[in-house]
Amino acid sequence: MAAAAQASRAVSTVSVLFSAAGPWVLAEVRGELDVATAPAMLHQIGKVCAVRGFRRIALELSQVTFCDSSGINAIVRLHKYAGTAGGELVLLRPRPHVDALLTRTGIAGHLRVMNTLSDMPQAGPAAPSPPEDPGVQAARADPRRGAAER
Repeated sequence: MAAAAQASRAVSTVSVLFSAAGPWVLAEVRGELDVATAPAMLHQIGKVCAVRGFRRIALELSQVTFCDSSGINAIVRLHKYAGTAGGELVLLRPRPHVDALLTRTGIAGHLRVMNTLSDMPQAGPAAPSPPEDPGVQAARADPRRGAAER
């Protein structure tokens, strides 16, 4: 039984669906946020923000089934990325286990958590050119990561 649990954990998946909500990009994250999937999520969101010029990110987390420290790290990196661009990161509807992890790590006090898109402020235009996506920044900062993550 332990082998079956390990096998199911070995194949982590995450998908991100995007839509625009005024100056916000809504990124609906589905699946698991862990060491295997967090870099892909960061890259996908960073790429959409860079191409479309979004600096405000609404991360919808109600479909995240698992989150570990790598997932929390990815959320923190997105928060820093948005702040550097003069925008912000808002978390929408995190599941109780994700919310508890954010609280236990002390991250919850630094992020805005909301229930609905209508709670988000709509003022201000989108940034014309946000900073480079966080996945590329990480690869440049740590050359040991190699081409596999780029």
